Amino acid sequence: MIRTLNAIAFVVAAALAVALYIAKAEAKSSQERLEDIQAQLVEERRQINVLNVEIAHLEDPERLRALARRYLGFEPLDPSREVALSDLPLLSDPRPDDSGVRRDGQFVAQPDDALAMAEPTQAGGPD
Repeated sequence: MIRTLNAIAFVVAAALAVALYIAKAEAKSSQERLEDIQAQLVEERRQINVLNVEIAHLEDPERLRALARRYLGFEPLDPSREVALSDLPLLSDPRPDDSGVRRDGQFVAQPDDALAMAEPTQAGGPD
């Protein structure tokens, strides 16, 4: 009886030792994967910072102003060239005449009898 109990205890101890080894190996593998992912995350954050610096450089107003002058021939506006909205000429008279047509030929009003209203009808299925 004691031999059987010792054999069972030995088998249980061996099974626990194997399970402990497997758990340790999986934990080490998981730790290595975690370190790899953290290294990738650090690299991605570094790339994001590099791109943010590059965007800031590309969007720099002084740089854009210099490029606009060099390649497009743009120059800053002279304040004497600015005009007020009231100084701009009207392209057409916005008031329609008696027929509902403006002087520029656009139709703005219809007589009351031009639009027909449909009679209301009940639609749909049974309630």
